[in-house]
Amino acid sequence: MTLAKQFAAYSKWRTQLSAGLEAFRKCLSENELSDAQTEQRIQQLLEKLREDRLNVAFVAEFSRGKSELINAIFFADYGNRMLPSTAGRTTMCPTELMYNPSKPPGIELLPIQTRETNASISEYKRFPDEWKVVPLNIKSADSMQEALRSVSEVVRVTPEIAEKLGFASSSKESAVVRVADDGMVEIPNWRHAIINFPHPLLKQGLVILDTPGLNAIGAEPELTLSQLPNAHAVLFILAADTGV
Repeated sequence: MTLAKQFAAYSKWRTQLSAGLEAFRKCLSENELSDAQTEQRIQQLLEKLREDRLNVAFVAEFSRGKSELINAIFFADYGNRMLPSTAGRTTMCPTELMYNPSKPPGIELLPIQTRETNASISEYKRFPDEWKVVPLNIKSADSMQEALRSVSEVVRVTPEIAEKLGFASSSKESAVVRVADDGMVEIPNWRHAIINFPHPLLKQGLVILDTPGLNAIGAEPELTLSQLPNAHAVLFILAADTGV
């Protein structure tokens, strides 16, 4: 059985189970057998089924073809690279590729300045006003490409601000964030991005986490590594000519 068929079968099972729970709740209500605790438990089960997703993280060093692979799997029909994958334009912040039918296609971007707080990304997901939303016109390849470039945006700040946001800076070649000749440093403009896209696999509950290259200049490894515990599986991409 192919991966797509396995996802389809699992999605069908979830739908049938949800319908069964709804029928059970209705039966209890009609026969006056329900109570607040039972109702709450059934509602929790229904919400769990709706939110049940398979999270797969794509991890690699800089320029190993990670974003190219995601482009080939999810955006091949557009005949062009949708996610930034050329030198200097790769993923700069962890990016979730998923589908939420309750929202229109679009990109939600969490500003990097939110790292000044102690709130996690999961907590910020409960506050939509904190995110910038970029609409996605899925019928236009050019419009899609332009909108998706936003995930690779950077901002120039002073070393002090970079340090405050958790980016260690230095003038050394080995530094994660290097200080330029003008005394400024480049850091990702966004802390996290969520792309809502109606691909068949994503509709069935698959979530892809595209992470910044672990050794990319200007990308803090913590932005990648902090997301991995939330993944059910991690796919580490290597280049055949370079190895690990």
